[in-house]
Amino acid sequence: MTTAIPLTLHLLVLVGLYELTAGIAGLTGRIDWRAMTDEFERSPSLSFVTGFMVFAIGGVIILNHHHWTDALAVIVSALGWVALAEGILMMLVAKPLLILFRPLVGNQKAVSLFAALVGIVFILLGLLGHADPTAI
Repeated sequence: MTTAIPLTLHLLVLVGLYELTAGIAGLTGRIDWRAMTDEFERSPSLSFVTGFMVFAIGGVIILNHHHWTDALAVIVSALGWVALAEGILMMLVAKPLLILFRPLVGNQKAVSLFAALVGIVFILLGLLGHADPTAI
């Protein structure tokens, strides 16, 4: 796929690596999604600090990549906004948010497999994509 901004491809690879790592960690038992959710519920400080980090990452993506010019750019920009919103929600209303997501993490294998597959797709899109500034 072609995108107008080279940064789009780099960010897809980085997000893909994160997703792939999370998926592999879940599949190998390195992390337990349900136990992690329990820890967040028990620790408002952990939820707030994590929310701040997610907010900051989303903000950095938005500040550096606010482009809606093509499908790949839309994916990256949307991920930035989703991270920003998730961070705000984690800082303000972590418990209800965690209760909402608890059913999603009920199946460790499915969640981990999905994360790994999304990671692989993003990595491939980033590595095989082409940046063409004239595509704007």
